[in-house]
Amino acid sequence: MNPNWHKALRLGDGEGHANDEQRGVIFMILGTAIVPVMDAIAKSLGDQLSPLQVTWGRFLFQFTIIGIAILMSSGPAQLRSRRPTVHALRGLLLAVATACFFFSLRWLPLADAIAIFFVQPMLLTLWSALLLGEKIGWHRRAAVAIGFMGALLIIKPGSVNFTPASLLPLGAAFFYSLYIVCTRAVRGVDSPLTMQFTSGIFACAAVTLALVIAHTVDPSGSFAPQLPNTVQWVGLIGIGFIAALGHLLIVHGTDRAPASLLAPFGYVEIVAATLLGWLFFQDWPDAWTWLGIIIIVASGFYVFFRERTLRSSST
Repeated sequence: MNPNWHKALRLGDGEGHANDEQRGVIFMILGTAIVPVMDAIAKSLGDQLSPLQVTWGRFLFQFTIIGIAILMSSGPAQLRSRRPTVHALRGLLLAVATACFFFSLRWLPLADAIAIFFVQPMLLTLWSALLLGEKIGWHRRAAVAIGFMGALLIIKPGSVNFTPASLLPLGAAFFYSLYIVCTRAVRGVDSPLTMQFTSGIFACAAVTLALVIAHTVDPSGSFAPQLPNTVQWVGLIGIGFIAALGHLLIVHGTDRAPASLLAPFGYVEIVAATLLGWLFFQDWPDAWTWLGIIIIVASGFYVFFRERTLRSSST
């Protein structure tokens, strides 16, 4: 298979460029829309298996599927990373973020968990200033603060409806935003698929070690693994497949359209999560949660458009 098959589809004129961007948006929407399906399966499996084991299944089958895709499209040379140490750190951060999120699904509705997790772009804004030296004006600082207020409306600290599990998606957002910072640091060194494959291997290795420790310390505990049955194996494979497919769709989307066009479509994930939570778990956000979701999304859009405006004015 020609590794540049997707580039061969491109046309040289303006109409071809517009069509490419439309395809990019479609790929992005599809990629973000199917991710909550993975989370819904993880939520179902989390009642039967340790969420840590569900995390392990995601990374095992995800990097296996992506590895096969790389071999078919680019050959074995693309499996090797030029910066394995950084990708090891990326894998560890991604493993912790995913485990936090999957554990939260044991107690939280799907839409609530994903909505809280979407403070991640705002955390990334803060990390960009602290770790990457990017300047952040008061506009974006205010948007970040307001976004966190939206998350607090969903978490409801101090109320009778508060559960400590609400802090887990916040932890997932914290570690995932650091994962993105590390990704930015090695952007352009390896191909996106190679980066995903390598970080997936290290993430799987980290979770495997955690499972071994959990089994050794408390074989019957909630962290310890158990032998999945046939249906559970299918679910674990499904999670890995959806994670790989979602990433491939997003990669192809970003290959065809600029990030400045695609970024807002990431919020499709909240819509899809809300529908799936209602269809499969009979969960529907209450009024305060809806208000929190609206505030988080509005703050995220403001940060996005503010950064886009600043980039445009500097060029």
